[in-house]
Amino acid sequence: MKKTIAIILLTMLSTRQYAQIEKGTYVPSISINASYGSNPQKDTVSSTKSSSWNSTASFGFGRFIKDNLLLTGSVSYNHSNSKQDYVYVKTPLQNYGLSSFGNTESIAAQLLKYKFITENFAIRYGVSFNINYIESINRNYNYNGESYNPTTNHYTYNLYETSSHYTNTFGAGMNLLAGIQYFVTKNLALTGNMGFFSASYSYSPYEKSKQASSQNLNFSLTPSFNTFSAGLTYYFKPKAKASN
Repeated sequence: MKKTIAIILLTMLSTRQYAQIEKGTYVPSISINASYGSNPQKDTVSSTKSSSWNSTASFGFGRFIKDNLLLTGSVSYNHSNSKQDYVYVKTPLQNYGLSSFGNTESIAAQLLKYKFITENFAIRYGVSFNINYIESINRNYNYNGESYNPTTNHYTYNLYETSSHYTNTFGAGMNLLAGIQYFVTKNLALTGNMGFFSASYSYSPYEKSKQASSQNLNFSLTPSFNTFSAGLTYYFKPKAKASN
């Protein structure tokens, strides 16, 4: 990790120039991800069923405002939900369940500087800012009787909601980024990014959460592979209109 950081710093300080991405080049981006997980477990004492769903859609667009200097903006939406049911075979009065779901809307902007070290390979570094809004609900359930199904010869243990907690959170953050680009073709590049410093602030007002308001301020100075992302980046520059 230390060697990687040293290489990036030396590259940033180097004055030698190779290829460059011209002012006026555009960089569109789209990302759609979804995941689902289920984990049923059963033994002689209890049975547990857990499931979760997470989906994210992100759309962005960037433009080189100077040679090798990229300004981008993006919007994203994330939805997640999870549920856990715990059923005890011999002591159904202990049965309980948990569920939660959340939505996050974000707006972000990045300013990135490109530094080519070969004709096809570049280091890029810069800063990003984001603003987000998060709404979430957590619910708890307890045992509320049982019903028998003669067809399947099984009992169904019913749960009822005992409490719920709604929270909305406003947040903002800043990240210092570094990454690499390898251009497979003139317009297509393999991309890798990693965060090196981040600062974030969040606020949950009293009126919505129905609990005491809360504020959080976080800083992180350590490079982490948890922040690493990879993908493909497409670059294009519209053809100049021919003058008459």
